[in-house]
Amino acid sequence: MLAGLRAGWRGLRHLNHRGYIYIWGTVLWFLLSLPLVTAPAAWAGLMRLSYTAYHDPGVNLDAFWEGFRENLRRGLWLALINALVITMTLVNLNSTRAQDGLWIDFMRAVWLLSAFVWFTIQFYLWPLYYSMAQPTLWGALRNAATMILLHPAFTLGLWLVIVPVLVFSTVFFLAWLLLAGGALAAIANSAVLDRLAVAGYNTPQITFHEAQAEVE
Repeated sequence: MLAGLRAGWRGLRHLNHRGYIYIWGTVLWFLLSLPLVTAPAAWAGLMRLSYTAYHDPGVNLDAFWEGFRENLRRGLWLALINALVITMTLVNLNSTRAQDGLWIDFMRAVWLLSAFVWFTIQFYLWPLYYSMAQPTLWGALRNAATMILLHPAFTLGLWLVIVPVLVFSTVFFLAWLLLAGGALAAIANSAVLDRLAVAGYNTPQITFHEAQAEVE
């Protein structure tokens, strides 16, 4: 868990050092997320910007647009899945609203946990995608799920950094427009780079499965 906290903190420090490019990237992410269907592609673009910023001091907004354009179709699929997950979760919770009992409470917890895991997978998704030698959406999703399974304490520690960012941005709404997205992207990339380094790889062009297999 401490490793997750440290990785999250390093992400925030990286944001502080490269704040100017992150601010512009966050503004683009926020505006392009307003149509909702383009929100996953906008998130992919911001992740690409952050990923590039970790490896190239001369990064500019071209990295954002490259990530957005190349993942627009993949983003539409993710938007559809996200809509289904949110709808199913809300419908299931609403259908049992008037019911009580241990089994009902257990099912509610399962539905909420499933939604939480799905969106956590997407938090790791794009940094892993850009770290793959031959990236595919399915491969990156699988790697993200594997990362959660192999490092649950690390992921919980990371959420201890993410939650304050979300709370701060909700209280001071302007932060959503200027910093929140950049902060989350920097934390996500820091987390994935940390786990790849622990697995023995310092180069970005590998898959998480390859790294883990080498360690084992």
